Amino acid sequence: MLLRPLLLSALVCSSVLQNLALASPKKDPAADADQTTARYKNLETLARGLFYLETMYVDPDKVKENDMVQHALKGIVDHLDPHTMLMPAKAFEQITTETQGKFGGVGIIVSQERGKIIVVSPIEDTPAHRAGVKAGDEIIEIDDQAVGKIKTNDAVDRMRGSPGSVMKLTIIRKGINEPLKFKLVREIVKVKSVRGMMLEDTTLYARISSFQEKTADELEAMIQKNNPSQIKGMILDLRDNPGGLLDQAVAVADIFIESGIIVSTVGRDKDKVEREFARKRGTLATFPVVVLINGGSASASEIVAGALQDHERALLVGTTSFGKGSVQTLLSLPDGSGLKLTVARYYTPKDRSIQARGIRPDIIVSDKNSVERESGEAKKESDLKGHIESADLSDLATNQGITKAIKNWPETMQKDVQLTTGFTYLKSYAMFQRRNMHDRQ
Repeated sequence: MLLRPLLLSALVCSSVLQNLALASPKKDPAADADQTTARYKNLETLARGLFYLETMYVDPDKVKENDMVQHALKGIVDHLDPHTMLMPAKAFEQITTETQGKFGGVGIIVSQERGKIIVVSPIEDTPAHRAGVKAGDEIIEIDDQAVGKIKTNDAVDRMRGSPGSVMKLTIIRKGINEPLKFKLVREIVKVKSVRGMMLEDTTLYARISSFQEKTADELEAMIQKNNPSQIKGMILDLRDNPGGLLDQAVAVADIFIESGIIVSTVGRDKDKVEREFARKRGTLATFPVVVLINGGSASASEIVAGALQDHERALLVGTTSFGKGSVQTLLSLPDGSGLKLTVARYYTPKDRSIQARGIRPDIIVSDKNSVERESGEAKKESDLKGHIESADLSDLATNQGITKAIKNWPETMQKDVQLTTGFTYLKSYAMFQRRNMHDRQ
């Protein structure tokens, strides 16, 4: 999810009043009258249809005014893109709190694709994450009811609930024949945006789980805490990061880029392109960066990865990202419900579209501990040109102390193929830099 940090109050006004307000005195009054009359007819058709339903339908409980208005809006929204949706008041309230880093549920970010509910990523240290739900899983049942028999928005809403309540999920996973069943206890999900550690004395590892209100500040604080002048390399982990706030993605990229475009956005007016630029002040450009991405890296995380890749500021390692290249705005409606509305497409500094394509890493390394949803990739890692086998580190890694450093990591990180590969490239780059300096001397 990629959102502008904006929450608007949508005022209800008739199309007729809008026409009158926007009418230009230079236009032909007769033409304006004809246009207004046509819109009157459209409104009359809708109003009369609602009136007939409300006053004549055999079951009055099914044609209540508020319900009909919601259904009418939903009918329009359902014909648009998968990320534009009408949300009930409860769901809207919850989604507006997500960007603040706290919401109720089991901690799953999902995408709605052609009637299917696909897990974009589980949020770290949540019931779903601890139970083993993975990016790419397809949810087929919620509380023993088939997803196909549940309205899409209702299905997502059902996964939220009171802390302590139990929810059952049935999923299918590529590579596994039988459906997997999970019994999850809902809790207040508090998402810590940035986590990390020094992998050894000079290499900083930072993981961004989502882009919230203070993400850039948290990342800068982590870097400053570990003394930037002592950092010789950094690994920025954006895997399974579903996105978040656009301004925070820009701010994070700005930490590493001195100048130039970070991202371009184009709305319904194709002639108006909004561009966000990097500022030199405060830029950390003294150390190399490796960025880890995978199929769960979406939206805002793709903006950061694409910007660093286009500016040749970082080496991208992992697998192709999710491919969500659109921007949404949250709009509140008078009855407490909300509209998440797609308002623009975004592009990388080199004008690459990410929509339905994703960001392709510089070094492709599949995660052997999870199933990646790669499209168009070779069947085996060994078929890829320039592939690297990182399960067995090279003599170079051994000679440079890389193997020894990795053995000091937490066990789960030692088994992380993409992380160890990124670390190996980073340390090898530092070694070659030292050799080049020595040769010049």
